[in-house]
Amino acid sequence: MIDLKIERKTTKGKNISLVVYQNGKVVLKHPAKVPNKQLEEFLSDKKEWILSKLKQLPKDIPQRLKFEDGEKTHIFGNPTTIQLSPKKKYNFHTEILQIPNVNNEVSRIRKGKLALKELLLEKIKPLVNRTSINLNTKVEKVSIKTMRSLWGSCNSKNQISLNLSLVHCPDSIIEYIILHEIAHTIEHNHSSRFWKIVESENPNYKIAEKWLKEVGKKYIYYLN
Repeated sequence: MIDLKIERKTTKGKNISLVVYQNGKVVLKHPAKVPNKQLEEFLSDKKEWILSKLKQLPKDIPQRLKFEDGEKTHIFGNPTTIQLSPKKKYNFHTEILQIPNVNNEVSRIRKGKLALKELLLEKIKPLVNRTSINLNTKVEKVSIKTMRSLWGSCNSKNQISLNLSLVHCPDSIIEYIILHEIAHTIEHNHSSRFWKIVESENPNYKIAEKWLKEVGKKYIYYLN
């Protein structure tokens, strides 16, 4: 069975796009005016391509979190067990994340993600402040969202977006991603000057880059 998600584009692009992600999710994006029959024909034509891509995927990519009782994950790099609780607020102890027990899966996942977002916000606020001061720059806004392939981004207005999946990563990786994106408020590219800014705060940043390429690809799919 193909895990398919269809998304209507809000931009003015005219093309239909199809992506197979490493966690097995297949995403079809299309302009608003494309009729359903055309989408069905497009998917039918691409079925063999989709199946071949799915066969090539790594077998050790974790399944998406459903925030079920006893489910295993990582919080800040540490193995963590999810527990459903009668309390209305989440609670995080060492190796235990308690979230409100609701029967509806969609609501439970939403509450679970909100708990993770609060945990990550609490973690990153002092890091963003400290790194901004050290680099003598200003971050206009920080937002956290679920992303499928990026760990973070910085736009031309110095507004930073961070991937909610960072909550699963070790502290050193969280610190590096924040440094990386704040460095982009000074240099909006990956030029040698950009990497010198990163290196000035973290001379061993290549260790984090290696971890993200080799291990982080698993962590990024817990919430997608």
